[in-house]
Amino acid sequence: MAPHDRPGRDEFATWNEAMVERYDIDRYYERSHRIVRWLERRRLALLRAVAQPRADDQVLEVGCGGGHVLERFADSARTGIDLSPSMIVRSLRRLGPSVNLLRGSAEDLPFADGSFEIVLCTEVLEHTREPRRVIEELMRVAAPGARVVVSIPNERNIDRAKRAIRRVPGARRLLKTLADEGNEWHLHQFDEAHLRCIIEGVAEIRTLKGVPYDVVPIRFVALLRRVGDAAV
Repeated sequence: MAPHDRPGRDEFATWNEAMVERYDIDRYYERSHRIVRWLERRRLALLRAVAQPRADDQVLEVGCGGGHVLERFADSARTGIDLSPSMIVRSLRRLGPSVNLLRGSAEDLPFADGSFEIVLCTEVLEHTREPRRVIEELMRVAAPGARVVVSIPNERNIDRAKRAIRRVPGARRLLKTLADEGNEWHLHQFDEAHLRCIIEGVAEIRTLKGVPYDVVPIRFVALLRRVGDAAV
């Protein structure tokens, strides 16, 4: 999306809700092409492996969507926040009342400094107006030694994959699923270089993993630490 087409601050929540309605997150996870569902299973497993949850951890997911990620952290105390009221309803339906769910902005989190041992923000940064501000908030609410885990699309490889798939006979359903990911919902074109740019001076990458594999990353999962923190 070109900068002049981006929604203003006052209209952003309304625009975001329209995107939520247009791109059904449950359909994407549960009824998309089998290759896409396999990629998402790989990503979800990698998120948990990188986060290394413990039973006594306080876990926050920023941009919790329909609860598909927090569902993988059922052995920890969980909090989710999302700008979309309909996403909060979906998360509540999936996760039940034991999870603390709030409506709010990723750019202004309503939590005290150092509140969470695990902070997750997956496939969200590209949808926000100010992703650097989101990174600042993630690091602010993370406790000392916390695992801050983000995932992003690797747009360059995704575009290459789409071009290759167009040349494969019988791949129309897979192409439709990739189109249904909602590139018009992406306010920023992410890859590893862009992630490193927006976190500069705020956070450092401790671990970077490609999904499905490091050699062909369609998405990245990154473990971050606050700049100046000692390695854990």
